Amino acid sequence: MKNVVHLQKIGELDKSVLVNLKTNLEVTFKEFNLSVRILLETFPLVRSDYNTKKFQYKASKILNRLKKYTAQKHLFRILGVLEEDIYSKNLNFNFGLAKKPKKKYLKYPTGALISILRLQEKFYRRPENRKLFNFRVLKEALHELGHTFGLEHCNNFCVMRFSKHLSATDGKPSKFCALCYSELEKFFSSSS
Repeated sequence: MKNVVHLQKIGELDKSVLVNLKTNLEVTFKEFNLSVRILLETFPLVRSDYNTKKFQYKASKILNRLKKYTAQKHLFRILGVLEEDIYSKNLNFNFGLAKKPKKKYLKYPTGALISILRLQEKFYRRPENRKLFNFRVLKEALHELGHTFGLEHCNNFCVMRFSKHLSATDGKPSKFCALCYSELEKFFSSSS
């Protein structure tokens, strides 16, 4: 399927998270004729992805399995969403993970991953704020999908700005800066 982002539930996750994210992504990517679909099946978490010393899942292992699944199913893009804590070799935790494909592979199926655990107020023992939570999920989803479309981290006031902590996520917009937006325009004009 061309120009469809598939949202993939990983492990236990409230479906409303995917429904809200689908709506918000469709609004954001409307001008690029990018549609969003929710996959019905659940992608499993496996024991070999879990680090018992850290009590976290290794993001790169989940992402590699997800990318293989994406290639097998011939999906344009997939965004895995889970409510488990994830980490990578250079960071104690990740909000999400995606690897920017090499230029010649940009049109190939690939995927990204986000964890919603640390985007929730309850993780920090604060009262839940659903609107803020949905906004954070959208920002992290846009950021990781941006990488799959060839975008790097950005120093402008942009959703592609790297978030090392929650206040950095809250402090960035849910939009791409003009420079990143023009790169997206090039990507989507060449893929139609």
